[in-house]
Amino acid sequence: MRDWFTRDCDPTRKIIDGLDIGWGGIQRWATAQIPPQYMGLHLDFACGYGTFLAQLSWRFSSIRLIGLNIDFNGPHAMIRPLLAQAEVAAMLVQSDARWMPFTEHSIDSASCFMGLQDIEIGFGELGIYAAVSEAVRVLRPGGLLILIDEYPFEKINGILARFPIRVVDQQENQLDIHWNREVAQAAIRLYAEGWVAQQRFPTNDRSAHYEAYQEALERMQTKLDSQIANQGYYVPFGPVRMVIGQKAISDV
Repeated sequence: MRDWFTRDCDPTRKIIDGLDIGWGGIQRWATAQIPPQYMGLHLDFACGYGTFLAQLSWRFSSIRLIGLNIDFNGPHAMIRPLLAQAEVAAMLVQSDARWMPFTEHSIDSASCFMGLQDIEIGFGELGIYAAVSEAVRVLRPGGLLILIDEYPFEKINGILARFPIRVVDQQENQLDIHWNREVAQAAIRLYAEGWVAQQRFPTNDRSAHYEAYQEALERMQTKLDSQIANQGYYVPFGPVRMVIGQKAISDV
């Protein structure tokens, strides 16, 4: 699937885009930590390209998948051919995660892989709480909520502490990626563009786009230079932290 996903890319872009398939093993590691008995009707919100949906499908043969994303346009339009290539069946629902179109207690388990940071970029910290609140609302009592992101454990656990969720597991993993400066420079240009896209500026506000892009690129360049100087290579993300919470049985 990685070869298919990067088939039209130049060699440098192939390295960068190839990371999205399995996230260098992080997604496979994450799905291996999830208790399989909870994997019935599963919602993955802020699902993006849908690569985590694919990993869930490959790991859990009887899972029924729903992928929710605020749009399936632009880069996210790749989700349908990607899932077809992966031979993964999933119901795709276009919706803002802050207002999920599902009834209470209708989902067996839910996850968000690296999507909380995108929600925060677009809608601030209140957007995170709103999305997690919705995930908790639709989750059945006893169901699992799996949050995976770069946030510190303290931040993720602080979010969950607002809801009837008991943390049952938390783990951390690091991308085993060592990029040289050439690849890293190309990557941060793409990531800065993605960061600006998540902010959802009006499409005709070019000055705001440019200023936000330059700010993001400068911030990422500082991180790149520091990593190259200190360790001789660049790791684009991480460490990645996973927190698994269980919804209270009494929440009915």
